[in-house]
Amino acid sequence: MAVIIEPWRIPPEGSHIEGEEPCDILDLGDTKEITPSGPIRYSLDLNLVTHELLVRGAVSAKVRFTCSRCADRFVRSVKDDAFFCERPVENLHATVDLTDELRETIILAFANFPVCRETCRGLCPVCGVNLNKESCGCKALEEEHWSAFSGLDRIEVKNGGTQTEKVKKSNPDAQKKRK
Repeated sequence: MAVIIEPWRIPPEGSHIEGEEPCDILDLGDTKEITPSGPIRYSLDLNLVTHELLVRGAVSAKVRFTCSRCADRFVRSVKDDAFFCERPVENLHATVDLTDELRETIILAFANFPVCRETCRGLCPVCGVNLNKESCGCKALEEEHWSAFSGLDRIEVKNGGTQTEKVKKSNPDAQKKRK
């Protein structure tokens, strides 16, 4: 199927169309991380202005994603309420196909790193358990992640003493505030 516009049918004051197309127009290939879960819906205002077709409106689709944190599958509505398209019309009796523009708009509305919910805790980096469904006894990697930097405040500088000692000597009030 396709979203075909017939410019010769658009009255001078413009027209409005609504409809839905099958999800296969998204043509996402063989990916399993993102799959269409329903039709592409559109509500568009059409205007023909000096041999240009101006299209404004909203486009939406339900899409099944794989969460980038926990790897669970979830369905989310993807939409663009500010769809805009401008196409030259050289022959008023030739049809204009807007399928590619609708497809591109939906795909560009996909989240770069989709998450099932904002509070998703993801997978344990040690054992791989889904932390949304159960807990594990693994030690948090956050402490170890920064451990390589933990000794930086004790690095010897050329004139003797550590960097921490120099900071304490140069700003004793800062040390009082920390305590």
